[in-house]
Amino acid sequence: MRGDEVKDTGALVGTALDEVAVAVRDVHRALAARLFGALGDAGTPVRLMHDGISAVAYTSTRVGVRVLPPVLGAAAGAVRDPVAASAHDSPLGRFALGALNGLWGDRLAVTRRTIAPAMRLRTHEGPMRRIPSNVAFDAGGRATGRIVLFLHGLCENDLSWWLGAEKHWGDPAVTFGSKLRDDDGWTPIYVVFNSGLHISDNGRQLADRIGELVAAWPVPVTEVALVGHSMGGLIARSAAHSAHESGLEWVAQLRHVIGLGTPHLGAPLERFVARGTHRMSRLPETRPFATWLNRRSVGIKDLRHGAVLEADWAGWDPDTCLDDRCTDAILIPGVQYAVASATLSKRPHGLLAHDLLVQHGSAHGIGPTRRIGFEPERTFHIGGKHHFDLLGDPAVYATLRGWLAAPVPS
Repeated sequence: MRGDEVKDTGALVGTALDEVAVAVRDVHRALAARLFGALGDAGTPVRLMHDGISAVAYTSTRVGVRVLPPVLGAAAGAVRDPVAASAHDSPLGRFALGALNGLWGDRLAVTRRTIAPAMRLRTHEGPMRRIPSNVAFDAGGRATGRIVLFLHGLCENDLSWWLGAEKHWGDPAVTFGSKLRDDDGWTPIYVVFNSGLHISDNGRQLADRIGELVAAWPVPVTEVALVGHSMGGLIARSAAHSAHESGLEWVAQLRHVIGLGTPHLGAPLERFVARGTHRMSRLPETRPFATWLNRRSVGIKDLRHGAVLEADWAGWDPDTCLDDRCTDAILIPGVQYAVASATLSKRPHGLLAHDLLVQHGSAHGIGPTRRIGFEPERTFHIGGKHHFDLLGDPAVYATLRGWLAAPVPS
């Protein structure tokens, strides 16, 4: 890690520990208030002694956790090699930062920017290099006119597309992208982004980055495809919508938008947490836990109902309003949309009609009150699999390849 990254990591640890200490303190105070309230005036002397001791204990604890980790981080950062590799460029660092930013990325983008990943594009071989003019891109010498961009999910990173490669293909270097490159001449590009930001913000930024990419591509671009896993599928839809609404030129080359295990109508775990914190906030003893949990990123909260547009979240508090206020991003004419789901059960119904994180109906845009008009012939289900099997399973690849090879109606 670079010195500035070490420093920000230390500061983040201090902030996180302080928030935990505050939650514990507030729960303690609420429980004590209820107990001493039941005792009445007889408990006043003990209460005064208790309050004084606990105040000193919690204050000293907070001072310690707020000061010590940042000081240690700053000291360690000061002695780091100024040319040390960034955590964003190492596999372990990317996995750790991807998970961290999925949880708190919106805050880190403002307060600890060195450990919040900026949106980057990577080739199968590694970082995408730019010439000094900042105009042209190098795609590892394999640039073709067909570009497929892969978008990871919440708490993931670009290396997630390599998960299970050895298991599925017998080669740790194989991904859907490398297979499409070798089989059909697509140029794979992997997008790295801060999954803790609003989906609509990432979508708008991606739309602009694709415009820059297409404009600087070394050969004429004939086809663009977006493939997203989980949250990445929502960002793909959001980027396509944003580009269409803004009249960006690259939309003319957009042919496919594909979601793999994408919660188009929301994710049950986020809805469960939202309802839980809403109820917990009513009691003083549990309100501190609700406050702490509500610090999860806006990216996670967008997954509650599948918010892909700014209008889906702007102007209301997601911690108090639990209703589905999402509108469906338009399905752009001339673009083929496709969706795939996995379920733990062999068949896509019943209690196990989910992949651990996303329900079958949500992945296919079918819900009791809202429905997205995906064409039935461009949907796919695989049974007996989980959420992360969708990143590399050969059956999913065969379907994906078929979708990308299908001619787009004029």
